[in-house]
Amino acid sequence: MPALDIENPGVPAVSEFETLLTELLDEASAAKQTTTIEPALVKSDFVNIHDRVAASLAKSADAESNASSESLRSRQFALVETAARDFFSKLIATTSIDSPEFVKMWNLLDILSILSDDGQCDPALLFWLVEELLDSQTVAGCRIIFDFLESRRERITAKHFKQKNLVILRSCNELLRRLSRAEDTAFCGRVFIFMFQSFPLGDRSSVNLRGEYHVENITNYERLDDDSKMEIDTQTDTPKEQGDAKAATKNGAQDTSKALDPDTLYPMFWSLQESFSQPLKLFDTGHFTKFKSSLEATITAFQAIHDDSISSSKSMENLKRTLKRKRDDDGTETLPEAFNPKYLTSKDLFQLEASIAIDLSFRRHVLVQALIITDFLLSLSKEEREKRTNINISNKSVIYPDQLSEENTKWATDMKKVISDYLKQGSDGPYFFRMVETVLARDKNWVFWKMASCPPIKRDPVSAESFVEAKEAAQKMATSKRLRPNPLNAVPLDFLTNGDDEGEAMEQLKDPERHQLPELEVFKSKIADDDFEIDMPTNAQTKATAVAAKASKSWRALRIASRFKLASFDKIDDPKNISIIFEDEPEGNGDDDEAGAEPTASDEDMPSNRDPIILASTASEITTSALRERLMSEHKGVFGSVVRHAVREPQGDDEVNGKTFHFVKAQEFNQLRDGDRLIEYGTRDGVDYGTSSKAVEAVVEAGKVPIIELDVEAAQFAKDMDFSARYILIKSPSSSSSSSEEGQPDESKTKELFDTVIVYEDDVEKTASRIAEYIYAKAEETNGDDANMADAPAVDGDGDGDGGTES
Repeated sequence: MPALDIENPGVPAVSEFETLLTELLDEASAAKQTTTIEPALVKSDFVNIHDRVAASLAKSADAESNASSESLRSRQFALVETAARDFFSKLIATTSIDSPEFVKMWNLLDILSILSDDGQCDPALLFWLVEELLDSQTVAGCRIIFDFLESRRERITAKHFKQKNLVILRSCNELLRRLSRAEDTAFCGRVFIFMFQSFPLGDRSSVNLRGEYHVENITNYERLDDDSKMEIDTQTDTPKEQGDAKAATKNGAQDTSKALDPDTLYPMFWSLQESFSQPLKLFDTGHFTKFKSSLEATITAFQAIHDDSISSSKSMENLKRTLKRKRDDDGTETLPEAFNPKYLTSKDLFQLEASIAIDLSFRRHVLVQALIITDFLLSLSKEEREKRTNINISNKSVIYPDQLSEENTKWATDMKKVISDYLKQGSDGPYFFRMVETVLARDKNWVFWKMASCPPIKRDPVSAESFVEAKEAAQKMATSKRLRPNPLNAVPLDFLTNGDDEGEAMEQLKDPERHQLPELEVFKSKIADDDFEIDMPTNAQTKATAVAAKASKSWRALRIASRFKLASFDKIDDPKNISIIFEDEPEGNGDDDEAGAEPTASDEDMPSNRDPIILASTASEITTSALRERLMSEHKGVFGSVVRHAVREPQGDDEVNGKTFHFVKAQEFNQLRDGDRLIEYGTRDGVDYGTSSKAVEAVVEAGKVPIIELDVEAAQFAKDMDFSARYILIKSPSSSSSSSEEGQPDESKTKELFDTVIVYEDDVEKTASRIAEYIYAKAEETNGDDANMADAPAVDGDGDGDGGTES
């Protein structure tokens, strides 16, 4: 290595970049834990990859500071390529493509793709390596490599495509030469689709611009020793016979009795392939005459075979059923899936190939070729040549000087009709012919495109002026010229003049029922009347009207009931019977039972601030329930307890539904929660608890002050939900202001959450008295400083637990 350093100063730079490349591959392995092709690595998977690569390349540039920028760029590209190829060669030599370690190859290619997009390596480097990788693998390995290319196609062809297109084209063509079109048909299709998706539609790389034919495609068959013995003029002995044959052809059917025997037809049939692969030979009169006779004999033989095959349709069906049964029994497909376009040309097999009824694809394959040739011949007719006189033809290589005579034009036209009619026969014949016809029609468009030397296939963007003009024209065309009696989406106002008094109609519009939400009970009797009319209709018209009216009323009733009786919807079994929503809720489950248990106190006994009270405590020994009971007993009719909801069943006789909790199912609780009808909710010991806004409103509507018992966490939730209330924290005298003790709220959070903190004095009566003093304090006192909330030291305004207040 030292000697190399002296001879080639670029070696240390390559070694340094290889070190960086090793680090990047290690980072790729950490970012991508799988050994599969997906997912692709992205730039964010690496730590500042652009700057690290730029710094490594800058060191090599310092050695040649006098070189031009283009020379430095080429040197840096060569440096990256040398290091990448070194890694690439080692991976190919030591790792099988089926090995999990081969993921390093995919990571290396992803890294080069990132560097290529950033302009830090040659854009074609990725495909150079892919080309070598394809050459080093079997066809099975090439399929895996192509999985990688297909997964990265959009990414690796998005930038610098001009520098990559020739390498892509070369590597795909080399791969196609290796593949068999018969055995690897699907893989060949994948390669073609990859190229079609990568290259623009107007790219000339796939265009046979000169219209050259595949003359190397030669069909070998057994020829007679003496060609002179093969007389082919038997069908064209006299002009009369020719006229009869043409007349029969024009009518779409040949005389099947004149079908030649297989030995005579064999050389005539296979000689057609020479004209199919080399159409320019048809310009020779003798060859064209031989072609016509051979094609007529072939179509006559095919038509005779088709007639014979009709009688054997039952045997064909039996054969298909046998094959299907065999596939069902074995669980596998026994027939080969590949389609081989090459047919055996042995004379001994010809009769079997041409006559077997099930091999319809053989006859179609030959006749489609004949259809292509007839289209080629008709393009040389006088009419078609006159059509091209107005076309700007710059590519003369696809224009032939020969012109088809009227007689041959008529023959080609009639033969095309005969072939088309034959291809249309059978159950799938019309579909097959339509597919072939579509392909041939598109091929004509490609020929015209080649005649014009393949102009770019693109459209200029539409200008803003053209877009505005087109939009205005479309609006004018879509606008009806007929004047409407009323504006669109407007109702006639004739009803305003229906009353005797001019102001009567306006007064009807001011009726409150028109803009107020009706009561649910209003629809109960109306729906019952509609049900009566549906069950006992006057006539069919009144029944239809009643059905429509009931549907409208039911929909409106359900809309109203969804506001406060959503749980009843689960009990509706028949969509035509919604009477369940009109039923009253069961007794004992009302939220206002507690509120209505005793009469409401007078206004003199009520506090000036009637906002709900939330009692929370920080210690388990403090029983807020006892404090609540004491407040309610000392101040009769002032306070009302808010009963929370719980998703569980009552436990023991002490728990009463509607008193202790509203015991509900999870579905009903979720409906309350999802409908934003809970001021707070949470889970404790695996049970969901929550306080419904309706329970609070029931106490308020009873004229009392709601008292809600919550823990600190639930109180915080209610505060975050913007529930307006007075938050009171009952604190143990032994707790300090430090937040280090478990279960004690932080001092700053306590000041933000609770309006006051009252110390529990181990006496329910005294503590309840302190709570009442705070509740009954005047509004100006409670809205002032915390020091004025209460004179007693038991009222801890600063929340530090010492019974004092904050100055």
